[in-house]
Amino acid sequence: MSEIIKLNMVSEYWKHSDEGLRDERNRMAKGFAFYTGDQWDAADIAKLNAEKRPHLTINLILPIINLLSGIQRQGRQDITVVARKGGLKKLAAVFTETMRHCLDVTDADFEIADCFLDGVIGNKGWLGLGINYETDPIYGDIEVSKVSPFDMREDPDAKEYDLNRSGKFVIRDYWMDKKSILLNYPLRQADIEKGGLDIDPASGDVVGDPDRGIYRWRLRECWWKQHEKRLVLINAATGDIRTIAPENAEVAAAIAAKSSMWHLKEWVVPVLNKTVTAGNIVLEDIVDPYSGVTNFPYYRFCPFWVDGYVMGVSQNLIGPQQELNKRRSQALHNLNQTANSGFIVKKVLGNYDIHLAKFGSAAGVVLDKSKAGGEIERIEPVPLSQGHITAAMMSGDDMKEISGANPDLLGQVIRNENESGKAIELRQAQGMKVVEVLFDNFSRTQKLITLGLVDMVRHTDVYSDEEIRNIVSEKNMDADLSLLKSRKVGKYGIKIESSSSSPTARYANFMSIMEIAKLFPDRIPPEAVIENSDIANKESIIDKIVPVETTGNVQGKTTYSKIQSSLP
Repeated sequence: MSEIIKLNMVSEYWKHSDEGLRDERNRMAKGFAFYTGDQWDAADIAKLNAEKRPHLTINLILPIINLLSGIQRQGRQDITVVARKGGLKKLAAVFTETMRHCLDVTDADFEIADCFLDGVIGNKGWLGLGINYETDPIYGDIEVSKVSPFDMREDPDAKEYDLNRSGKFVIRDYWMDKKSILLNYPLRQADIEKGGLDIDPASGDVVGDPDRGIYRWRLRECWWKQHEKRLVLINAATGDIRTIAPENAEVAAAIAAKSSMWHLKEWVVPVLNKTVTAGNIVLEDIVDPYSGVTNFPYYRFCPFWVDGYVMGVSQNLIGPQQELNKRRSQALHNLNQTANSGFIVKKVLGNYDIHLAKFGSAAGVVLDKSKAGGEIERIEPVPLSQGHITAAMMSGDDMKEISGANPDLLGQVIRNENESGKAIELRQAQGMKVVEVLFDNFSRTQKLITLGLVDMVRHTDVYSDEEIRNIVSEKNMDADLSLLKSRKVGKYGIKIESSSSSPTARYANFMSIMEIAKLFPDRIPPEAVIENSDIANKESIIDKIVPVETTGNVQGKTTYSKIQSSLP
């Protein structure tokens, strides 16, 4: 494709997504506004201010969303790579340790938690996967990061949860000034200086201050797929697929003719492309940027996915939240109107009526009956509107029922001394069942991004052999690194398991390991017990353990009794 064709392609993709997902983005913006407490329309606020009426915000969406985020953070999920067709268990274990190391050094736990929070607030969260060359210009470093959902636009025609199944493109927006663009794309300096960034400000792709000459341009980082017919050799045992260049077609045909394991076929394969544009310039255009990786490097989390319709938790809480705010504000307005209800007197002398109007509701006011023509009788104020208060309480209860965040999960129940802990636990479990769908979808997103990480390790040099060797040596593992990045070793899948980070759960797990170690003292190594404890500096303690050659169960039991006595 020519540069003009690619510029138009990226622009059309962006417009198609912007139009197709406009309703979704509006709902997203509203969800974030309500979470942060911006819950009144500007026109309503102006009208109420003109009438000197209150507009209260009693934000009940905030604790419900924070509760769900807290559940995710305390139940962070562990990742295991498993061997599938033709895969090797030893290599799967090496992949597992490499993935865990990658997630650890990139602070992925925090990025993943932020992605979850974005999703439950605004209907969709995004995680980005890439290679950063700032500190390692040769191999680069794996990067896992949360991406603002407002910066992402994907193919609106993709109706599967996994965008890679039918999605044609995904675009991420950046904003950069001219200096930053030149630093990041020095090869396009000539085109930039010739006016390649000169575009109509009305396009919305350039913003700035004309008086000061400060501008920023929108960069569109477009990842798109094209499908090509290629000759491929397929390994019947492992499922390995190897693309054959046209000049090697005869050699591949000879291999397939002599081997019952390899089959030569013409197949349509996807090819990933990266095109970055700004103004009227293609700043970067790379075919197959990750050496065979065909999945988009951006992964979305959709809490509720209904045949392509995406929905978060806050969306169905907005109506009850608005109702609660209005009813509480109206109740306060009624109370303010009736607080100084007035007085009944026979006849006011002089300007004493002005005195009553000004100071009648003041604390400690002294009234002169003689100036009021005799006895002074206060008009009883109208009672607070119980209808408004009841309606507000009903809206709050509705929000808890809709979200599944019942009072037990929110910690708002006053415990009955005669109530069993089992009854409380059952009510909490019932609340968790209501939100099980969104946690299940989040596990799906984590599986997809971990499979993407495995592909990154297998197809690129982001992890050198020495780095992988150091990672697995800490776990006393051994593997043929020549096979690690080879496609001959078959397929691998991802298993996601929840592991609670609460102190009570960690202690329970530790005690379980201790019991197992007592039953099998000659099979459970001491470092396995220490790893599951909360003891400080456990890594250094494991390193200092001297391997003991056991001749039987007696030696093993003695070793574990010493360990047990030294641990909390």
